[in-house]
Amino acid sequence: MQNNITFLEEHETDELSPGGTLLYGQYTIERHLIDGGFGMTYLARDSLNRHVVVKECFPSSICRRINGEVRPRKPCYLDQYQSVIRNFLREALRLAKFEHPNIVKVHQVFQENNTAYIAMDFVDGMDLLSILDIDPGRLSNTLLQTLLGETLNALDHVHDFGMLHRDISPDNLLLDAQNNLTLIDFGAAREDARNPKRVLSTVLSVKDGYSPHEFYYTDSSHEPSSDLYSVGATFYHLIAGYPPPDCQKRLAALSSGQPDPFKPLTSESRAFDQAFLASIDKALSVSQQKRFQCVSDWLNVLRTCEATPLQQDYIAASPQESAPQVDDLDPSVAEAISSLVEDTNSSLEPVLDPRARQQHAKAPATSEKDDQPNRLVDMFGCPIDDVDAWLREQEKLSKRQRNEARQLNQKAEKEAPSKAEGTGFTLSRVFSALVKRRRRSAEKIRT
Repeated sequence: MQNNITFLEEHETDELSPGGTLLYGQYTIERHLIDGGFGMTYLARDSLNRHVVVKECFPSSICRRINGEVRPRKPCYLDQYQSVIRNFLREALRLAKFEHPNIVKVHQVFQENNTAYIAMDFVDGMDLLSILDIDPGRLSNTLLQTLLGETLNALDHVHDFGMLHRDISPDNLLLDAQNNLTLIDFGAAREDARNPKRVLSTVLSVKDGYSPHEFYYTDSSHEPSSDLYSVGATFYHLIAGYPPPDCQKRLAALSSGQPDPFKPLTSESRAFDQAFLASIDKALSVSQQKRFQCVSDWLNVLRTCEATPLQQDYIAASPQESAPQVDDLDPSVAEAISSLVEDTNSSLEPVLDPRARQQHAKAPATSEKDDQPNRLVDMFGCPIDDVDAWLREQEKLSKRQRNEARQLNQKAEKEAPSKAEGTGFTLSRVFSALVKRRRRSAEKIRT
């Protein structure tokens, strides 16, 4: 792992080059797909000549690529960067356990280039946001109702593992030619944060219009209802043609006594069952307590909706069937929120910009799925069975390496005849020491 070694100013492009290989040639990079706040995604081929997607842990705000390795931009970012990698490995290992038809399948998790990677299924399809732009007629009313149910079922599987996705949006839902839905991009996934004392990573993923207000704060309570808000915002966009207002603006309006700028789907005549539309409006409540608290609550409502195709000349439901408008917050809650908004909202900036939409190139048919069990390996290809024990060992190794690097730098400065020669001597000795340490560590884990 990179430690207190000299941080070079010159660096290459942040993307991995086409033709480059990972994990001793097991994966060959074909091209870069997208950037995200947490990582970069590539189209690659595995050793069996099958297309796969490789996700690289690359928190761009705090790191860069130098001589092929990913390193913190500044020495002060080192601890934060190593923490991001640890979280990436832990969450990737949990993601590898998911077995659901609507969740992207993970093949392998490994560490290389001073960072970590996930190799997963390549989905030959388009994200829903692209479909809405290019071929909106494909998203029929009946299909959207089906897709909402499939999204909720996939999310229920995620929540069963005690995790939140935290980044659900139209560009993270892929649809193949047969209209099979796949939920992707778990780079922002975190453990369920029901304990209000639990502090999440300072690297957050927020998308204006899709993220609930609690995702903008590290010390707020993040619940399953938080993911459900994002699901509601996603399908609101697919139905209305535009995303709902930013939740921060809605929160500020409600706390100051102004009307909620949100326009419920049930406020207009639409060719959908009113209970279906009302369920989306409910999921988009600003108050966490007024949303669905779990996936099963929402699915129970959807089971009562009409399943038959609806005609374009659909007549709006009678008044008694109409869903209530989004309620104002309780006075006590509004007072507390008003104070919070006054203190923080004026200077609030999202940590990350909304990510570009994922575009997938069409690939030839692949062979049968890899039936090898998912596994976590280190940069030498050695399997890691106990990730927590391995991470503890890495922490100890990292401390020893920092001390050795510091001592080698001090010694080199005294012995080197010039600054340039001293720098070369230092880096050579340091890298040699790091490789030897990593090999000894790998042998310990393997034995």
